[in-house]
Amino acid sequence: MVLKRVEDLDESLRHKKENRFQRIRLWQVISLLLFLIVLSGFLYAQYILNLTTIYPNIYIDGIEVGGLHRDEAIALLAENMDKAYLSDYLTLSIPHKQYKIYFSDIDYAPDYNRAVELAYNIGRTGSAVQKLNEIWKVRKNSLSITPQMCYNTEKTVNILESISKETFKEAQNAEIKISNGRVEIKPHVSGFLVDVNKSLIRIDNFLINRVWEDIELYVEESLPHVTTQMVENITYKLGEFETAFNPENEPRVHNLKTACNKINQKLLLAGEEFSMDKALGDRTEQNGYKKAKVIINNELVDGLGGGICQVTSTIYNSVLLSGLEVLERRNHTLPSTYIEMGRDATIAQGYIDFRFKNTTGYAILIEARTIGNRVIVTIWGREPEVKTTARIRTQIIEVIEPEGVEEVADPSLKAGEAVVIREAKPGYKVEVYRDILDMTGNVIKTDKISVDTYQPQKKKIKVGAGGN
Repeated sequence: MVLKRVEDLDESLRHKKENRFQRIRLWQVISLLLFLIVLSGFLYAQYILNLTTIYPNIYIDGIEVGGLHRDEAIALLAENMDKAYLSDYLTLSIPHKQYKIYFSDIDYAPDYNRAVELAYNIGRTGSAVQKLNEIWKVRKNSLSITPQMCYNTEKTVNILESISKETFKEAQNAEIKISNGRVEIKPHVSGFLVDVNKSLIRIDNFLINRVWEDIELYVEESLPHVTTQMVENITYKLGEFETAFNPENEPRVHNLKTACNKINQKLLLAGEEFSMDKALGDRTEQNGYKKAKVIINNELVDGLGGGICQVTSTIYNSVLLSGLEVLERRNHTLPSTYIEMGRDATIAQGYIDFRFKNTTGYAILIEARTIGNRVIVTIWGREPEVKTTARIRTQIIEVIEPEGVEEVADPSLKAGEAVVIREAKPGYKVEVYRDILDMTGNVIKTDKISVDTYQPQKKKIKVGAGGN
């Protein structure tokens, strides 16, 4: 019995040893298999990650490029490119006209190089796990790439500039003419210009997004300096004044008419200034002036443009009666025969000017003309909501008596002889006022316009300087 039990114990130990050995061998086999699987997976992953072709299941413009090298993919796409890119066009429209811009003229085509580069980079960024995960996703669900469209911007700009140049239209001012109370208006014409930069932005948006529809170019409509709306209400006589002249003095009459023509139909917009000196231009024969009497150094002498001061004085009074702002004005040194003292305005090219400003808030027009023996200047404007009239008053506040006698030696006269050239004339100091009256004749405002001084003239004689 004891021997049997010992034998059973040995047998049990032997079986345990065998089972332990079998388990060890099984784990060794399993470990080897696992190692081989991991190694195979690693090697396969390395193979996949080191492929130089585009990964499978990737499409560009509906064409599969998976398994191709980059140059092969570009060649395949170019071979199968939609020929519409070469023959089709966009229609560019402006008011009343259309232009065709062909895709071939601006090198419009898909950017296959960039699309292929994008396809190639799928599965090639990030860690190895991230790369494999991206490759697996693409294999499971195909990836479709739409290439970005590109075109030659410089060629497109050249086309737009050509259209802009061809269709450019310069704005034209409205014109107004008033003659003897009759108003004629020529409406303004708006300008037309294609804005190249803004139009290019519109075209770029359409081309990049493959929207091949008609494109309305960006057009700028420009208004001229003077619009119809600015002049259409110039129908009211703001102020008018006239002076008389001797029609027999032909050179002076010529200069009066020339000066009137220089300023006639002159339009002043709101806030603009008027310079009589600039309006008259150079006082030369080439500019239409003749020699006539002018005042220089308190003497009447011949000079080019003699008489234009009368036109200047006439417009000065029209300005005062119109209620406009006088910026610069100077009276003559001697009283004028054609207008009362205090109401004249002299002018000398380059250093004495008459200027005023249009302070009405609206455009005004100067009408200057000669009728018979009269110079008439009218200032037209918009009819005011509250009508008033103006009158000019002058007042001599001082008489300046001349002192002494001016003698001029004359060899043609014998010693002791004398001839009077000019009698003595007094000078004056004059105040000028402007009254503003309502339509019933009541004075509602009085402005002091100026205080003018006119120089006295000594008696002038020629005395003999010859022999007995």
